[in-house]
Amino acid sequence: MHMLLVARRGRARDRFLEELARLGAHCQVAETPEELTQAARLCRYNGVLFDVPTIVREKHFDKGALQKLAEIYPSARLKYDASTDAVFALGTDAGPPSRDGLSVFVAACRDFLPRIIRRGERVEAHLPAILWRTRPPVGDPGDGDPGGERTCTLNVSILGCFLFTTTQWAIGEEAWVVFPDVTEEPVRMRVAWHEPWAKRRTAPGVGLAFLETPPALVAELGRLGCVTGEMAIACAGKGL
Repeated sequence: MHMLLVARRGRARDRFLEELARLGAHCQVAETPEELTQAARLCRYNGVLFDVPTIVREKHFDKGALQKLAEIYPSARLKYDASTDAVFALGTDAGPPSRDGLSVFVAACRDFLPRIIRRGERVEAHLPAILWRTRPPVGDPGDGDPGGERTCTLNVSILGCFLFTTTQWAIGEEAWVVFPDVTEEPVRMRVAWHEPWAKRRTAPGVGLAFLETPPALVAELGRLGCVTGEMAIACAGKGL
């Protein structure tokens, strides 16, 4: 189970992470809007947690964007009591403001289908692509090299793409993709999720987040109609 925690550095954040780990939840932490954007591009989440002092005092966070997060995911506000070293969770899914509030929230999140935060609309597009586990030489089409897998995108967004493949990939792995009809420059990417083969309703493949985007690729994505939206890494299906 994967949570997103918005919190500044300090004892409070350390205690939040300790309690979440004790409850079996892995946590991605965002301290700044930039870190929140990066986290949004990499993972699916079962829930989101907000440290109250952070969201009240940090003026750089867009309060409207934080509210949208709370509407997309089960959410809770966290408070730390330094005098007792206790963590309290408040919110619709967090139960009463007691020491049990966080455990109630985590238990509720177990039934929530993990979602990824979207920041742009997906566009259906079938771009020829060659998928690599290591960086290929510039201009290498992958002929005869088992390291390069010929495939194509099923859809793309300004922040990533979904590639058809039956090969096993792990979330977080680095990948390299060449789009031969667009540019010979390999594009460094990271696996945001993996859809295994043999699911009846979902195409197998990997959702990849761009870690860099050559100008030619940016231009092609724009030509295809990819634009930045309010809250996207492409995915196999049309739903989140």
